[in-house]
Amino acid sequence: MSDLTGRCNVTQGPTQISNQLETELGRVDPDAFADDLKPGTKLLGGHYTIEGFLNSGGFGITYLAKDSLNRTVVIKECFPNALCRRSTSLVRARSRKHQNDFRGFVESFIAEAKSLARLVHPNIVGVHQVFEDNDTAYMAIDYIDGQDLHDIMNSTDQAFTPDQIVTMLKKMLSAVEFIHQAGILHRDISPDNILVDKSGNPILIDFGAASEQVVRATRVLTGRRVIKEGYSPQEFYLTGAEQSPASDLYSLAATFHHLISGKAPPESQRRLARVAEGEPDPYEPLAGRFEGYPPGFLEAIDKAARVMPRDRIQSAADWLDWIRIGEEGGTLPEGLTARPADRPVAGASRPVAAAHEATAPSPWARYGAGGALVLAGLAAVWWLLP
Repeated sequence: MSDLTGRCNVTQGPTQISNQLETELGRVDPDAFADDLKPGTKLLGGHYTIEGFLNSGGFGITYLAKDSLNRTVVIKECFPNALCRRSTSLVRARSRKHQNDFRGFVESFIAEAKSLARLVHPNIVGVHQVFEDNDTAYMAIDYIDGQDLHDIMNSTDQAFTPDQIVTMLKKMLSAVEFIHQAGILHRDISPDNILVDKSGNPILIDFGAASEQVVRATRVLTGRRVIKEGYSPQEFYLTGAEQSPASDLYSLAATFHHLISGKAPPESQRRLARVAEGEPDPYEPLAGRFEGYPPGFLEAIDKAARVMPRDRIQSAADWLDWIRIGEEGGTLPEGLTARPADRPVAGASRPVAAAHEATAPSPWARYGAGGALVLAGLAAVWWLLP
């Protein structure tokens, strides 16, 4: 379940919690989460009351809560467990040497929460408030009654029609364009971070890995990186690699590839190594395999999921334009009417149109096959956020 929404059904009554939520809370081993706040704990002078534990990870703990108006919300607590510990309800640095790092983390949490609070969009989870208590920081976030795409796909082979998938992707692209225009990368788009509410509206959640990376693309991120096999682009694996809006678009394309085909694309580092070795990219394009989609729709997903960042669709606005052109029967942009040259299906012959590209050295060619695998081996897989 998500640390932002608590993907379980809650009746909006004073103290009523659904059987499903009671079951989820009942599964928690109290000894396994000794640092979580207990039900009944008050925050912000009694404005919020903790109802139960939802999730925990390396950087935070999330809870179901009620606010002073008896509305269900989700509370996310800044709790980098490598740096801090619980003393009664207070959060303390583990030692003096951790004090500055912990306070820096809390300040970063507050700054990022304020940035996320600016993201008011119908397809983005809302951040209502950020506040300090117990010597740490908290976010109050929308509770959304629904299921994530991961759970939906696990429960059925055909959860959505092509028309529903087209509508859903357009809404997600609108949300992603909105956050990119605000100078923020999500950096963790995946099926478990797209929630579908009771009306069928998709909502992008879990901004725990988000960063204002678009406006400072050359800064090396430290500490908070999320790697999800099948959904993370290859640049997420390499320390110091430049990340851009095209990185989020890769993850979105991989998510919808899974939604349409029933499985996620191959892991991006394996794809990169295969291409560096001169072998076919093991990614299997959607185009030509599924019916019922507008012209260019599947090709655009394939293009956004290319292994090299420069070869992808570069902005959500461009992607939306191409969907619109296909729906209106216009002329599709160059490159969306045929399978990309650098992405043949495994076992298929390389397109003749790509022959001129074969003479140009790949930026990875100087490393050779072994070098590419070494680069892949250097990938840093960091803690997962809750």
